[in-house]
Amino acid sequence: MLSFNRSFFATAVLVSAALTLTACGPKDSGSTGSKRGSSSSSGHSAKKVGKENGKKAKKAKKAKKNTGDCPTIGTGHKIIWVNNVEGAMNNIIAKDARMHCDPKSQAGASYQPIGQLNTYSVASGATKVTIISKKDSRQKALTAQNGGIAHVKTCADPDGKSYDGGQTKADTSDCWGQNFYDVAVDKNNKITQMTEIYGS
Repeated sequence: MLSFNRSFFATAVLVSAALTLTACGPKDSGSTGSKRGSSSSSGHSAKKVGKENGKKAKKAKKAKKNTGDCPTIGTGHKIIWVNNVEGAMNNIIAKDARMHCDPKSQAGASYQPIGQLNTYSVASGATKVTIISKKDSRQKALTAQNGGIAHVKTCADPDGKSYDGGQTKADTSDCWGQNFYDVAVDKNNKITQMTEIYGS
């Protein structure tokens, strides 16, 4: 009888242990699976964000590339084409100019004179005039009275048609030749700043 009870008790313990192991097994593997699932989902999400950021960076780079060499005209500035400079007051006779620029072409800007001729004067002899020196292949900062207007006059009239009788024909070898300028003009139509610009 004692032997039977011991056998029955041992059997009961083994069955109980087996049930306990069975109950724990799926739970543990489920937990591991959940962790793996979470890790996989996180990795997939990171890859997706990475791809989106890559696409945005490419678009931004492409947009930047497409701006080309098109200049922006500053507030209070305009582009003019100088026809000639006349009189003792050195009045600048010029037309407005229209800019043509395709940012995709990478060719830079070109300019075209439009409309009627207008008369401008410089604000003072100290007005800054930046010219393009063909000899030096660079821009040079001058003032109106210190060579700036003389350069503008010479280059706008290479044949010297507007020069007074007896004047020596000016040396045009330093002229870029297009005669387009970015100018700042005040309310009295006086030029307060003048910069010769390149055109394609």
